[in-house]
Amino acid sequence: MLDLNAHILPGIHAATPGIAEARAAAEALMLGGVTAAVTPALIGDDPEADLAAAEAARRALEEELASRSVALELLPGAVMPVDRIADIPADVLARCTVGGSGRWLVVTLPDAGWPLGLADLLQGLEMGGIGIVVAHPERSESLQGTPDRLRDLLGRGALVQLGAGSLSGQHGARVERAAFSLLRNGMVTVVASDEPSPTGHALDFEAVLTAL
Repeated sequence: MLDLNAHILPGIHAATPGIAEARAAAEALMLGGVTAAVTPALIGDDPEADLAAAEAARRALEEELASRSVALELLPGAVMPVDRIADIPADVLARCTVGGSGRWLVVTLPDAGWPLGLADLLQGLEMGGIGIVVAHPERSESLQGTPDRLRDLLGRGALVQLGAGSLSGQHGARVERAAFSLLRNGMVTVVASDEPSPTGHALDFEAVLTAL
């Protein structure tokens, strides 16, 4: 089983500041049946530096997992705010896609407001062979009240990734309600672990299975 968005890289993601926490999160994924995980860079002002930092952290975690006989495959990728896409060169953008395949790009929506020109942006990406995966839209205030905005994106070929922690209330009641609303309305393509929970379990499989 593939986890499309696993924030477990040491020193890159807040919940895994060190190699021990990252290893524990990886082991939790394995216990839940995950065999491969996309471990994304977090894209900020310097995408190439962000990608390089994530790659170094991924190599360190791979070495640690190999030394402990933890057979979790770690794949490259990135998560970026959708409003950063237009500023990033095409070759760097391709490196940000899931597995570096040049096909699927994981993006986040603004916490508030709706990005102007999003439809045109998607069309431009699709012309280059890239589709988007909208990560944890249930946490965006702009969608919590108007979830039907996602239907247009789905109609344009986008995928929607729900965060597993949202289903168990990890991000609060409002986010949990939005997550279940998206599920009930058939607007969720995939569920990913996203951020490890405060209890250290990278993915609450019981909550996911109950919800599905």
